[in-house]
Amino acid sequence: MKRLVTFFLLWSLCFGNHPQKVEGPKNPCADPILAYARKHGIKAIPIKDLIHYYRTAKKCSKAGGEEVIQQIRINEYERDFRRSQTMASWTSTYAVCVGMVMFYYFLGLFTASKPDNT
Repeated sequence: MKRLVTFFLLWSLCFGNHPQKVEGPKNPCADPILAYARKHGIKAIPIKDLIHYYRTAKKCSKAGGEEVIQQIRINEYERDFRRSQTMASWTSTYAVCVGMVMFYYFLGLFTASKPDNT
């Protein structure tokens, strides 16, 4: 049994295929995740793909595509600005307003004094 295992181990080492290197896309700015972010915004990217987006954006910036990343960010700011005017969606301004209302509500609950029954 020991000889059989040794034989197969040596056989696989001698005649095994060399792993082929798979090259990624040459231009990181041509990645589909950046096109999706450009079209739908960064907030539309699924959570599982955010790390891939940030890594690709960093590679794209280093490769000279800072304008592409800047354009994605500007589009995101403009989209937030349009939505924040009507408070129709979850934006940072809306979140701050909701947080302040909740804070003052609970602060009032804890600090309010009960009237005396005398």
